[in-house]
Amino acid sequence: MAFQIPEYHHPDFTLQKFVDAPDAEWGTVEKDGVAPEYFHSTSMYPEYFKLNGTWVLAKESRMDSSVVICDDGHLEVVENRNLKRGDKVILGRSEGAEEGIYVHSTGFIDEKDQPGDKFVFRQGRSRETSYARDYDTLIELLKYEKEHGNIVWVMGPAFSFDCDARNAMQALIENGYAHGLMAGNALATHDLEGALLHTALGQDIYTQKSRPNGHYNHLDVLNRVRKSGSIPKFIEEYNIDNGT
Repeated sequence: MAFQIPEYHHPDFTLQKFVDAPDAEWGTVEKDGVAPEYFHSTSMYPEYFKLNGTWVLAKESRMDSSVVICDDGHLEVVENRNLKRGDKVILGRSEGAEEGIYVHSTGFIDEKDQPGDKFVFRQGRSRETSYARDYDTLIELLKYEKEHGNIVWVMGPAFSFDCDARNAMQALIENGYAHGLMAGNALATHDLEGALLHTALGQDIYTQKSRPNGHYNHLDVLNRVRKSGSIPKFIEEYNIDNGT
């Protein structure tokens, strides 16, 4: 069966728990970058907030951030460090409508497959934990996006510290599962270090054991890149044939 993007199912706001729920409360930011006490922190799920009797979806979200009620009534999800004095931040720590906040954890699950207990998804896993089924879905999504869209990886340097992880990422790229890659300079540095010296931050990428004076390895690599004049020239001069 071909991959299909899951259909989103909105909550049924005619249910009594939603009708009886109070409006969400909010507090005012008194100092830039500091949320008021009892601020609500967002999850990876769609979240609704009851304002003036109406359930409003935070359309653009991110984890571990605050929800700001803007002057025109729309909701903006803001990292706490970016909060400004005077911002109206939603308060509440419950997620089942009790405080006018509803975290919709089953929006992409068919009703027949939904657990009887809304919070069963919490048991045995955190908001970040993944199971094998999630990876099966991810594989199908990658196949779909390869043919119908673009795949952009946002990477940290962690995978460059392990030989198998480096090989896996290289294989994804070589097989067309990466149309773009966004990363900081640490990834480039340690990927080149792994290719040339088989270490990352001085740690052997096969055994994870630290090499003597290994903390100099990435600095030596950077120095050689500068001597070559560019990364492409460095790759050519040192016959680099692996990595990202």
